[in-house]
Amino acid sequence: MVSFAGTNWLAVLVGVVASNALGFLWYGPLFGKTWLRMIGKKQEELQASPSMYVVTALASAITMVALSLIVHAFGAGSFVQGLIAGVVTWVGIGATATFVYTTFEGPPTNVWMLNAAYQLVIYAVMGGVFAIWA
Repeated sequence: MVSFAGTNWLAVLVGVVASNALGFLWYGPLFGKTWLRMIGKKQEELQASPSMYVVTALASAITMVALSLIVHAFGAGSFVQGLIAGVVTWVGIGATATFVYTTFEGPPTNVWMLNAAYQLVIYAVMGGVFAIWA
C-alpha cells in the first residue's frame, strides 16, 4: 500500500524549486540558444504567462511526490542508491514515454535529447536527495 505519511514535504518543495531553477538555467544560459535554434524560434517569439509557471510548478510537484515515493519503494538508503532509482525511473517512464510521442508527433530527436537530458539530471539528483533526506 502506498502511503504519503513518510513523505518529506520539505524535500519535495526543494525538488520543485530545484527542477524549476534547473529549467531556467537549462533553457536559458546553458542551452537556451541551442534549444531555440532546434525548435526554430527566436527569443522574441516566446510568450510566457504567469499561468505557465503555475502549471510547471504543479507538474514539478506531482513529479517530485511520485519520485519520492518511488525512491522509498526502492528502499534506497544512500545518495547513489537514490540516484540509481531516479535514473531507472527516468529510463523506464520519463524517457520512454516522451520518446514515443516524439516518434509520432515529429519533433526532431535532438530536441527530445535536450529535454530528456534535463529530466535525467533532475530525476537522478533528486532521487539521491530523497534517499538521504528521508
